[in-house]
Amino acid sequence: MKAFRDVCMVMVLYALFPGVQIRLYSKAQDQPAVHAQPPAAPGQGAAHTEAIAEEPNDPLGRSTPHGTVFGFLQTAQDGKYKEATQYLQLSNNERISRGAELARKLHALMDNAFMGRVGGIAQHREGSIRPGVTQDHEQIGAFRINGSETPVDLVHVSEPGAGDIWLFSSETLARVPDLFDQIESNKLGSRLPSFLSTNLILNTPLWRWIALVLLIPVAFGVTWVIVKVADKGWRLRLQSRQYSAIQDADDSLTRPTVLILTVLVHRIAIRYFGVPLLFRLYYQRTTNIILVAGIAWLAFQVVNRWGERARRKNLSSSKDRSGSIVLLGQRILNVVIVIIAGLAMLSILGFNLTTAIAGLGIGSIALAFAAQKTLENLLGGVAIIGDEVVRVGEVCRIADREGTVEGISLRSTLIRTLQRTELSVPNGQLADMNFENLSRRDKFLFEIRIGLRQETSPAQLRSFLTDVRALLLADARVGRDNFRVRFIGIGESSFDLEIFCYILTTNFAEFLAIREDLLLRILDLLASKGIGLAVPARTLHLTRDQRLDDRLPDQENVNRQRKVA
Repeated sequence: MKAFRDVCMVMVLYALFPGVQIRLYSKAQDQPAVHAQPPAAPGQGAAHTEAIAEEPNDPLGRSTPHGTVFGFLQTAQDGKYKEATQYLQLSNNERISRGAELARKLHALMDNAFMGRVGGIAQHREGSIRPGVTQDHEQIGAFRINGSETPVDLVHVSEPGAGDIWLFSSETLARVPDLFDQIESNKLGSRLPSFLSTNLILNTPLWRWIALVLLIPVAFGVTWVIVKVADKGWRLRLQSRQYSAIQDADDSLTRPTVLILTVLVHRIAIRYFGVPLLFRLYYQRTTNIILVAGIAWLAFQVVNRWGERARRKNLSSSKDRSGSIVLLGQRILNVVIVIIAGLAMLSILGFNLTTAIAGLGIGSIALAFAAQKTLENLLGGVAIIGDEVVRVGEVCRIADREGTVEGISLRSTLIRTLQRTELSVPNGQLADMNFENLSRRDKFLFEIRIGLRQETSPAQLRSFLTDVRALLLADARVGRDNFRVRFIGIGESSFDLEIFCYILTTNFAEFLAIREDLLLRILDLLASKGIGLAVPARTLHLTRDQRLDDRLPDQENVNRQRKVA
């Protein structure tokens, strides 16, 4: 929360007070560099460790090329040319004798002839490596005067108490007086009334503020005319064609397009007024933020227009009901636009996004683990809606439950069961279950088995099978595919017949009526032929066996026979 507050404060300061100096350093810059030292000799121990001194931080911010250029511009813009000499590679005598005048001329050259990106200058101690530039030098840009360019270099030197710092090189400073004389005759401010040049607001001449403000309505007017002419020509081209989607898109994209083009036209026009370099840096940052906001606004309009048209199409179509996916995709795209726009604004303001992106990735992983079930249900809902396995109003069977689907959200599916209860099934579980959609049957199965009494003669059986086949084939409501009426087996108490066919209807109530009619007509055939349906029966025979005692010899006779023997 504190970081968000700081970012908001920085953005407000940049937008309202372009002259305010706000130094932005990365974590690596704030910490002094520690040079590797050779290992301590035996016996030195802690004494050697204490002798290792960290490289000091320069209080003027000259430890990096960006800090040197930014510090010089800020100090010179405040009119402190004597202090600005600390950013120049001069000897002590030169700094005292002509340093202030040289700093003033260098500042004038930076404001009126410098070509380069101050925000793109290296912000680390070692500088940047470029072809043709020695290791201890940093080429930050060039002075362009009358079509010729003069390189602007920084040199890496070491000063007692400040450590390794970057300064404007002596080679560049040697060319400053001659180059300054060339720009004096080309300055626009010299041709204006003196009060417009002498009066300063935030160290910027009044005439430049007036030009900056007046260019806003001029840029807006030019952009408005361009957009209206282009829009009129586009509509004339589409008059004979039915391109309502493109016409709707034109209406919704007009305002963000005007904003973007206004900023671009204003930036092009402001180049011809010799805006000071530091003011130009703040101006570019402010306009870049406005451009990012305008592009994000334009992207919002495109996504919302696409979402609205897709949802209207889904509502008017009987086959496509994926409106929830469209809404989800619209919201996700809007969130992505906000994140990208926010990161782009932070990058424009000079923040190092490496840590922010890494934290965003770690936070996303933590959020994914914490909301695992929610994401599972969300993805399951997307799969169900995207594959259209079921729609609202259809009858389905899930496991052993059957009912009508009343609602499909991104988290769960609501089913009204046959018992008139509400069954809510999470989409993550529903995507893994055996799901049977009963409403999408193209026809109904008619399958029955009939058991006839075993007293039925073979002739009666053959005649009955023939009549049932004729009955079903004569009915246009019965399909011919996989049609069969067969004698399939002899049971314990019946002759078993099978009737297998399909009823050509998709309405369940109509199927019930057709099945009832066919069953009644089959019963009429049975009655007309005198054939009865088998009733399961089992015959039980009861007999009385001789007692075991009656079959055994009398015990007394056995004993008597033993005595005789």
